[in-house]
Amino acid sequence: MSTNLKIAKAYSILVAASVLGHALSMVKEMIGASYFGVSKAMDSFYAALTVPNLINSVFLSPFTIIFIPILIRYKTKGLSEANRIISTISNIVLIVLAAAAVATFLFAGQFIRFSTPGLDGETAANAGKMLRIISAGIIFTGAVNILTGVINAFEHFLWPAVSGMFVTLSTIFFMLFFADRWGVFVLGWGLLAGTVLQFLFLAPFLKGYGLRHSAVLDLDHPEIRKSLNLTLVFLILTVLTGLNNMIGRFMASWLPGGSIAALAYADKLVQVPLVIFSGAIATAIYPFLSAQAAENKTEDIRNTMSLSIRMSGFIFIPLAVMMMILAKPVIQLLFQRGAFDTAATELTSKIFVLYCLQLFPICAVGIMLRLLFAFQDLKSIFKVVVVNLAANLILTFVLIKLMTPPACGVALAAAAGAFITAALYFVILKKRLSTLHGMAIFRSLSKITAFSAVSGLAVFFTYARLNGVFHGTFLAHALTLAAAAGVGTLTFLAVSAFFRLEELLKVSQLIRTKLGAIPSGAA
Repeated sequence: MSTNLKIAKAYSILVAASVLGHALSMVKEMIGASYFGVSKAMDSFYAALTVPNLINSVFLSPFTIIFIPILIRYKTKGLSEANRIISTISNIVLIVLAAAAVATFLFAGQFIRFSTPGLDGETAANAGKMLRIISAGIIFTGAVNILTGVINAFEHFLWPAVSGMFVTLSTIFFMLFFADRWGVFVLGWGLLAGTVLQFLFLAPFLKGYGLRHSAVLDLDHPEIRKSLNLTLVFLILTVLTGLNNMIGRFMASWLPGGSIAALAYADKLVQVPLVIFSGAIATAIYPFLSAQAAENKTEDIRNTMSLSIRMSGFIFIPLAVMMMILAKPVIQLLFQRGAFDTAATELTSKIFVLYCLQLFPICAVGIMLRLLFAFQDLKSIFKVVVVNLAANLILTFVLIKLMTPPACGVALAAAAGAFITAALYFVILKKRLSTLHGMAIFRSLSKITAFSAVSGLAVFFTYARLNGVFHGTFLAHALTLAAAAGVGTLTFLAVSAFFRLEELLKVSQLIRTKLGAIPSGAA
């Protein structure tokens, strides 16, 4: 099987698992919203999650980016050497995470006061209890990430991709059977139990590859020593990025109760298309960018980058418009029941609209960031991360005072920060490459935005017309939303085809090429 086919197969598995996982996760969010709504109790859960999320992102990102390529190189040289490298790296990561877990358990209250200082006494106390429950999960999350990376290095993707469902199913189980007795703390116990189950599920797969873990710390191994030096740079970047992600909850802790929960609900919805579609674009272009950067093919890099940014706009701008128009009915459909009342829907939908603005710039940032990594330009990345951190902090502080409800200021600041980051990366790459075909990108994005506005009108009127006819049941509501989104999509494609939008022609050409490559006897 060729490399491209392997990538396509791997990505197909990951996308299918991602879609299934997000669908199941949405069921979990719907049940959680019904039990706890947008409340101080949910604020305590998301405040507690902030700490382990930061710890895991800081210490596990270097493992994926730096150490997995080393394993891939050494696995073909003999299992003995691969075992030694895997064991050493795993032991280093797990020792650090174990220390972090113990510190988190012992000083949970202090961590909460630092990360979300504006919480009232009761919410902060509940967040501290929640953090102690999920602190052990820091170790198991690290182990799961290590196992996932190693299994993926052996070109097996299915079981790691579906293993995350253990966390979702476990949380659903705890909510259904223990929510009345344990309250919001069932979310912490469900998360911890699910992470342990995920680890127990993945661990046996290592034996199938002939791998055995041992208590070794070979810090003198040349590859490990070299990578540990590079890890320090990534740690600094991930800490700054993690702090940037914390700003929203840090500032929201001073806002009215339920603000942190509403922000979390809206953010989870926005992450669904980002995870699915931006991953597709990144997977498709990164091998080309890396090869072009290595061979110093400047014009090819310009063309690839320009097309990638325009294709991101082709996907995410019309998608963002549709999501913004249908924000409130989508929130109503998914969450408005039980403790999640109409006030919660109003707050969450307003935040969701503003979060949708960041879809395109976040995808564009991911593309440009990969090129800078291919150039190994960590200095420029560091500068942009610092600027974005400062801009996000200032914008959030100002906007929460200007906007009503103030939680919308957090969402708008995040979207503005994404645009600022995208602009800075574009300027840096333009200087490095002399040009990035900026006018072509501007013309294309302008057309896409205009066509998206037309499709948005189609979505609005279709939903208004159908909602007046079909309403009442969950199924009728879902079908109405699907019909409105379908009409909007067809309208966008029709207008794009009428004006011969280049990006649509590229997609059509790609589809024809792929279909033409399928053997005539294939099923």
